[in-house]
Amino acid sequence: MPTPRLRRSNLSQSVRARLSQAIIAGEFEPGSRISEPLLAEKLGVSRAPIREALIELQLRGLVEFDATGHTRVPALDPRDLEEIFAVRLMIDPVAAGLAAEHAGAKTFAALERNIAATSSAKLLADVSRLDAEFHDLIVRAAANRRLLLCWNVLRDQIGLWLTQMQRRHEKVTQRTRQQTVASHRKLLQVIRSGDAERAATEARRHVDGWRKLLPASPAGAAGDH
Repeated sequence: MPTPRLRRSNLSQSVRARLSQAIIAGEFEPGSRISEPLLAEKLGVSRAPIREALIELQLRGLVEFDATGHTRVPALDPRDLEEIFAVRLMIDPVAAGLAAEHAGAKTFAALERNIAATSSAKLLADVSRLDAEFHDLIVRAAANRRLLLCWNVLRDQIGLWLTQMQRRHEKVTQRTRQQTVASHRKLLQVIRSGDAERAATEARRHVDGWRKLLPASPAGAAGDH
């Protein structure tokens, strides 16, 4: 966990930001317990803002409370990974198509900076973080408030999904950073062309590339209620 003590006025938001970044980066193992007293000590705050931050993170899907009231980091099971993948297949093509129509020089410059940072990233956690930021920029460039609202609701879960999927990818290829950079450059090129249909198609292809790394869901899981 980061060690600098928090001094901002809204401590619960500061704690939430720190914790969400740490969870998405994989600093907490899936299924591991988060100790409120230990966090309070490390961050130099009382337990009240810790609890407030954890409640918000629970709503965002980044932590869960067990039957005893303890906080744990969720372990995304095969069904979770499949569901988030399906949502990305819906959001990303729409966002890319709209971005092709609305994005301007400021967005393109931000996307270029993101790709450059990804290219020089040393840690896989940084690649995952920058990957999520790249797609966040595209959704914001789409200039559709409802689409952005849908994205924001799932933004942290998508970040957690990317972290876990890129770990799988790295075990298979050892080239996650290089392939992320190449695929993002291609997607940016198509969006910059202004062709909305091509951009949507490329975004769908980009997301669909993760399909082969999805674990098999248990038989009958899709029909369980």
